[in-house]
Amino acid sequence: DTYSNSLLAYLANEGASQSGLAAQIGETQASIARYAGGLRFPDAETARAIDAATIGRVPFAIWRGEFEKRSGLVAPTKPTPSEAA
Repeated sequence: DTYSNSLLAYLANEGASQSGLAAQIGETQASIARYAGGLRFPDAETARAIDAATIGRVPFAIWRGEFEKRSGLVAPTKPTPSEAA
């Protein structure tokens, strides 16, 4: 699961709008669209604000895990047989 997938799922499942979430956290709708589309990765402060605004439905922990993988702080894991297929 990626951060953008979590954000997309939240928006779809909660019927939330990108502009509404953006207003809650002081961002633009375009920024939320880029995060949800995987075109940009938010900084930690923004990810924490999204976590708070979504009441944990887009958890900071997912952001942190993806950040660690992207930055090389955590060694990538081998795919499971079902992921490799």
